[in-house]
Amino acid sequence: MNLQAVISQLIALFLMMLVGYIAARAQLITPQFRQKLSSLTLNTAAPCIIISSVLESESGVNMAAALGTGVLFFALMIALAAVLVRVLPIPREQRALDELMLIFTNVGFMGIPVIQSLYGAAGVAMLSMFILVFNLIFFSYGVLLISGGLRLNLRALANACIFAALLALVFGLTGWHLPGPVETALAAVGSMNTPLAMMIIGASLAHSDLRAALTNPRLYRVCLLRMLAMPLAMLGIVALLPIDSVLAGICVALAAMPVAGNCAMISDLYTPEDMTASHAVILSTLLSAVMLPLICALMLAVL
Repeated sequence: MNLQAVISQLIALFLMMLVGYIAARAQLITPQFRQKLSSLTLNTAAPCIIISSVLESESGVNMAAALGTGVLFFALMIALAAVLVRVLPIPREQRALDELMLIFTNVGFMGIPVIQSLYGAAGVAMLSMFILVFNLIFFSYGVLLISGGLRLNLRALANACIFAALLALVFGLTGWHLPGPVETALAAVGSMNTPLAMMIIGASLAHSDLRAALTNPRLYRVCLLRMLAMPLAMLGIVALLPIDSVLAGICVALAAMPVAGNCAMISDLYTPEDMTASHAVILSTLLSAVMLPLICALMLAVL
């Protein structure tokens, strides 16, 4: 895919986000409705597109390679984040949350539509393995990080996207298919994921405290590290490794994604008085309109 096509796809995604923002400002999407819409998307459309993408892919996606690359990706993200928060003059009390926000990117709501735009069904099929690894690491290492090693959140591992990723792995490794009408239904429901996800992000911006997010210097530091330093480092690393070009591109694109909404969720659970993670999600999502096309342009030139 050439740069012009990438930019065109990204513009389309952000226009969907704008529709969600306008709908929320017009009271068509209330905060309560947005939460239910998020749950609906995460538990129906997202799992369906994960499974459907594997079934639709005609390119013989190597799911084992995608799974291994997903593990490598998050191992690199953990290592890079650990180095950055200790090398830079970041107060010790801020390191755990900053490290959490640097490691975990928006692989679901933002990742699926962007990767689908860049690489089609084969890209989403590969991305499903990254989502599987994301969930396993977030609800284990991520929870330990933000809670100070209190406990694991194993119950949270039992979610629809994890089950869908496991099924996708089975279908990808075995080549099995479902009956035609079932695959058609999965594809139809899954096709709702991109517009719904982007509209939900836009509605979230409309319901958020933008002023607080835009006036906190710490958030700009986190966003520059999250969306510039991390993807540039990832690009340099994967360019030197014998990795499939699509998998390498997914690694770089995911490294440039905004802060994962899960970070705000888990921060609200353990430190409800601290809105830093929520504001970081807002600011990084806004900045992604500029940062993502730049990183994608550089990625296409290098890989």
